[in-house]
Amino acid sequence: MKRADTFICIYPYFKVKDGEMNAIKEITKAIVDKGHNEEGTLVFTAAFTDTHLFLRECYKDIDAFHVHLKSVEDVLQDFFAKLELEHLVIVADEENSQLMKHEMSSLGMDAHFPVIAHGFDI
Repeated sequence: MKRADTFICIYPYFKVKDGEMNAIKEITKAIVDKGHNEEGTLVFTAAFTDTHLFLRECYKDIDAFHVHLKSVEDVLQDFFAKLELEHLVIVADEENSQLMKHEMSSLGMDAHFPVIAHGFDI
């Protein structure tokens, strides 16, 4: 039987500031490369349109999210300076949703927090 889905999944959608797309693609590649060594990072995907960046991030738990933040702290300020957050959805169970609300508040980010009702992971 598959396990219950208890992961934290983060889905930000950013408008890339004019003239910054190439820089964002380079920074995003560096973030993805770092993610390969983050034990609790399950998924980290970057997808682009001509003007936007969409990220799909999934973490085993809140500790894994903190490991990821620590891993990329050297590029985050530059990364966020080149983007405008348009939409942010964080999907998690009730406990992790509450923890992530605190995390996003401390980062100054507004988000939507649908709570997992049913699901499984592989």
